[in-house]
Amino acid sequence: MKFKALLFDKDGTLLEFHNMWLNVSRSACEQIKNYSDANRGHQTVTIVELLSAIGVEGNIVHNHGLLASNPVEDTALAWFEMLQPDVSLEAFTRVTKAAFNDQVEDNPDWIAALPGITEKLGSLKQQGMILGIATADTKDSTLYTLAQSGLSDLFDYIGYSDGDIEPKPAPALLNAFCQQCGIEPHEVIMFGDTVSDMEFGHNAGAKKVGVLTGTALRSELEPIADLVIPSVAHFDAHAFNELI
Repeated sequence: MKFKALLFDKDGTLLEFHNMWLNVSRSACEQIKNYSDANRGHQTVTIVELLSAIGVEGNIVHNHGLLASNPVEDTALAWFEMLQPDVSLEAFTRVTKAAFNDQVEDNPDWIAALPGITEKLGSLKQQGMILGIATADTKDSTLYTLAQSGLSDLFDYIGYSDGDIEPKPAPALLNAFCQQCGIEPHEVIMFGDTVSDMEFGHNAGAKKVGVLTGTALRSELEPIADLVIPSVAHFDAHAFNELI
């Protein structure tokens, strides 16, 4: 085969995105608003405005918004600039990350692998594929959600954004995957549900497969993806090998 390794975004690609992250973001936002109010932040800023700033409008999560594509540090910065509480950005970011992590760990029922994902990953593993994760989520949340969904043991590499590596779409996570597993970027296929995921694969020199189980539309993914499929469960490794 022309490729040896498959690297996956997590939420919206392997795990259900909308139910979990809409609930997590709303609850975390309320916690942060209360924290800001207690520290003399701007009380006129509303929950709706804070959610809108990270790309959440009602029950819609925008593909290019911070919640869909960026690490929580970016959410913390956006909210800090809006609320301007009497604390340091470092302290505010720490509290914001904790709020998101706590909401995930306190609500395991919100976590679920997408249909057919467990079986498909197992099959790809049996075919000899090297499997990895590259997510904008934090370390604690990433490890917890993978464990809760029963997927942890399938991966040779788990990469996350926790302030210690340049996040997607910079190529750092894919380069780390290659270094750890002894492969080259051109031997990797990146799977993701956002334009940022596709840009990430492009920037690293990997092939890109977009999936429609998350926040982006086919029309948004097709201009940059090598292939767009309904879900990871529909991926045919042999057919893709022929395509490229």
